[in-house]
Amino acid sequence: MEDQFSFDEEIDDEKEIKRKKLALKEQVASAKSHLDGQKSKYYNEIKSGSKLTNEQQEAINFYDKSQKEVKEYENAKSHFLNKTNRFFGDKFKGFEYNVGEKNYRFNINDINEVKETQSDINNFIGKFLDKDGQMANEAGYHKALYSAMNSDAIAKHFYEQGKADALKESATSSKNINMDPRQELVSNQNKDGIKVRVLGENSSDFKFKIKNKK
Repeated sequence: MEDQFSFDEEIDDEKEIKRKKLALKEQVASAKSHLDGQKSKYYNEIKSGSKLTNEQQEAINFYDKSQKEVKEYENAKSHFLNKTNRFFGDKFKGFEYNVGEKNYRFNINDINEVKETQSDINNFIGKFLDKDGQMANEAGYHKALYSAMNSDAIAKHFYEQGKADALKESATSSKNINMDPRQELVSNQNKDGIKVRVLGENSSDFKFKIKNKK
């Protein structure tokens, strides 16, 4: 090993040092590949053996099942992340909610933050757990989950409620209109005996009569 891969950075030139480093990496990779092959071969020999005890066979079956589940999980995770990245791509402008015959969009300020947070479901569940991983806020959890599963229905409810409140406020305001009868005629008489009658409320129809006192 020393003759083939060792080097002295102060004596050997840079080209020789790089050659030996590369050769060492190739040797390590080859050795690792050989060991993995031997391990697989050994495992297959044990698996196909007819002298295995029940415990050994159960252990092998458990290992096979675990490896299969791990592979399935990794595939599902990769598929989920690919879908998530595609959804939050350049075309993403916000979440849309269906309210009756109309669609309304809720814009997102920090798309990357939302994507990272929602890429792990534990970030959602963890908000309602205590430090020991036990449920601590069951009301908040079920409210949030129900809202997520019925988002369009909830949006429609508050939209209709807003319309009803606006109509109610408009009706209340209309009841506060001044309904006192118009004062068509106002008369006044000063000390000199001049009597004035106002015949209208607007400047355009303002008229008066002056009558001298006899």
